Amino acid sequence: MEDIIENSFGVNLILMRILNLYPPENPTLLYKLKAYCVFFVLLPPVPILGALYFLFEENLTTEELNENAFAVAQLGCQVTKFLPFVVNGTRIKNCILYFKSSEFKISVDKQQKIIDDCCWICRRNSTVFLVSITGGVIFFALKPLFSDKQQFPTDIWLPFEPKTDLRVFVVVYLYVFSGVAYAAFSCAAIDPLIAGLAGLAIGQLGVLKDNLQHMNGYTENSKTERKKFIREIIKKSVDQHNAILRFIFEYEACFSMSVFSQFMGSILVICFCCLQLSKLDPLSFNFIAMTTFLCLVLVQIYLYCYYGTMLFEESNSLTNAIYMGNWYECDIESKKSLTVLMERSKRPVTIKAGNLLEISIATFTTILRRSYSLLAVLRNF
Repeated sequence: MEDIIENSFGVNLILMRILNLYPPENPTLLYKLKAYCVFFVLLPPVPILGALYFLFEENLTTEELNENAFAVAQLGCQVTKFLPFVVNGTRIKNCILYFKSSEFKISVDKQQKIIDDCCWICRRNSTVFLVSITGGVIFFALKPLFSDKQQFPTDIWLPFEPKTDLRVFVVVYLYVFSGVAYAAFSCAAIDPLIAGLAGLAIGQLGVLKDNLQHMNGYTENSKTERKKFIREIIKKSVDQHNAILRFIFEYEACFSMSVFSQFMGSILVICFCCLQLSKLDPLSFNFIAMTTFLCLVLVQIYLYCYYGTMLFEESNSLTNAIYMGNWYECDIESKKSLTVLMERSKRPVTIKAGNLLEISIATFTTILRRSYSLLAVLRNF
């Protein structure tokens, strides 16, 4: 069987290795030191200096505030979002590689197609997201070129005046752009990967349902051998269900704070983007760039919420799959195992962000409502 993780997230893992967010097999002290240095040198300074710009800059207009607030809010939430990948890289890597376990080995073509479809969707999402992020980064880098004054992609506070010397200006410009590009391409790698892992769990639940619903359909042996075969399928199904539940627990432990940071930051980002769009010319370059950025943020959080909802619904339908199978032909021991599995599947499988917000479509609408409420308040000032 083809490597399910490489088949689904090959591009994501390559990009994460380049950004030092995916550790090697045996991470050395040098690798850990490099990962910490790259992270803390490129990411936190830009939002911190952007926030200081708002505090120390005199005569700051509302328009200037709107132009930079969304970028500072987005970059600020990325600090806590990506930090677990640096601090707990090995545990996160094990979670990513979880579905390579022998418990998820598949031998039926129909079930292999379910997994192949999930892998294709993961590759498609990753490719679309990477291309979109690349376009957004290009827009962001070119934004100052369409301005009448010399400025950086996002304004930052510095203890010196960088615009008096062209070489200093270029160095600072490249540094700010590098910080933004690091955050953007990290999102391009991590967001579809986190959402895609939930998608693979959904695919494994689909395989589990197919096993339970068609227990008699995958053997043509005698009656005695058929009962033995069914017992083996049920035993394997119970083990697979437990393995999926263990993955969900580990998945939430690894990615809960990252998703929560993205949700909280998105409320501010969507608000500031909409506020800025309301004051821009629809035919201007800035309007197109801001619209692109807003769409990316919406897709970013929708991916999480969609797969969270699908995981809940797929796990809830497991009981129906068992009932629709030929359970009445099983022996007493197998029926007891199926009953225990049905009772366990009644407990809903949900994923929470930061142990507070359930990752679901309902949370997506909540984020939009909170953003609109904040927008309504800011428009009155």
